[in-house]
Amino acid sequence: MDLGLVNPAVRIALDGLMMRQEAIANNVSNMSTPNFTATNVEFEGALSAALEMPGIGSATTQSFMSTAASEAPRKQDGNNVSLEEQTLLGTETNLRLELALRAAEGRFNAIRYVLGGS
Repeated sequence: MDLGLVNPAVRIALDGLMMRQEAIANNVSNMSTPNFTATNVEFEGALSAALEMPGIGSATTQSFMSTAASEAPRKQDGNNVSLEEQTLLGTETNLRLELALRAAEGRFNAIRYVLGGS
C-alpha cells in the first residue's frame, strides 16, 4: 500500500496490521490441517524502537516485521491453531486497524483543508 502522504509510523502500522490479518486468516483456514503451525506477526515493539531513530520516513514495513511460529500447545493431530485465540487477536487487530485508518484519514483531511477543500 503506497501511502506516502501519511505519517510513516501510521503507514507502517497499517501495513503490519494488514499482514497480521492475513496471518490470522491463514491460521484459521488451516485449523483442521494436521501438523499445521500457526504464525504470529509482530511489529509493535520494533516499530516503537524505530520511532526513536532518525530517518523512519524511508523505512519499509518489512524492516519492522517479525513472523514467528506460534508456541501454542499442539492438539493430538499436531495442529496448534486455537480458534478462540485467533478470534480474539483478529478482533484486537481490527480495532487497531480502525484506529490507524482514522489517523490516516486525519492526515488526508488536513491536506485537503490546506489545499482549500472543505
